[in-house]
Amino acid sequence: MACIGKPSQSGIMWLFPGEKSMPYRHAHYWLLLLFPLTGLAFWPNYFSNPGGAPLAFHVHGAIASLWIVLLALQSWSIHQRRIELHRSVGYASFALFPLFTVGGLLVLQTMGAKFGDGLDPFYKIFGARLGAIDAVATVGIGYLFFMALKTRRKVHLHARYMLTTVFFLFSPILSRLMPALPPFTITGPDDFNRFGYGVHAANALTISLSLALYLRAPKHGRPFLVIAALIGLTSIGFELVGRTGTWESLFVAFAAVLIPIIVSIGLAASAAVTWLGWNAVPAKRRAVASA
Repeated sequence: MACIGKPSQSGIMWLFPGEKSMPYRHAHYWLLLLFPLTGLAFWPNYFSNPGGAPLAFHVHGAIASLWIVLLALQSWSIHQRRIELHRSVGYASFALFPLFTVGGLLVLQTMGAKFGDGLDPFYKIFGARLGAIDAVATVGIGYLFFMALKTRRKVHLHARYMLTTVFFLFSPILSRLMPALPPFTITGPDDFNRFGYGVHAANALTISLSLALYLRAPKHGRPFLVIAALIGLTSIGFELVGRTGTWESLFVAFAAVLIPIIVSIGLAASAAVTWLGWNAVPAKRRAVASA
């Protein structure tokens, strides 16, 4: 996939007409940092006993990991002037994005089942509320990927929209690291309410990071405002929507949907997002860029 040698700066300008610089030269290092943080965050309840986790969690974790690798490789390849590799990895996202979506839906279904049976005290309290977060994240990632495709000839917007797709991973990682801090320490079911505080604290940190990145370059910062709003929406969903009887009923009902139907819905929705995003670039411009 990698091209031989390094194309000139003019090659970059050909790929991204009108752009003079590539943003976030070291983004791939920060993306790869998510792996040790994830390992640390999910060690107690997942990595220490992987056999006890549902299959959907394994699928989602593997696909999310591949997505991070894909973004890191895209960042590295374009800054190394490996345009063909960058393009090939971009095309690979067409296959990985549907799997990412399906994986998220299967996790939602599994969490709905855990909430419905009421056997796990944690999911009995937080299952539906976390489901509200995941529902926003699934739709939000789809929107961000659509916008990344739509702005793929505008490097600053394209890079930021792709980068923000991983911001939804910050909350589950940080909220599970929070119990290491005394205000959020959980020693048993009586302290489960502190997990909710950790979720909001994690979201507040993610929103703060998004706004800080926006302020660094407001001209191209719209993606960071979008992700800040979406993360804020997950807190609203967690605290308000996730507690309602209507949402809880829908959540349990979703758990009863057959897996082939969920997979079909995920694949169809992903195909529509990809097709619409790709074709949002005017046909004439696509033809010139592909010449």
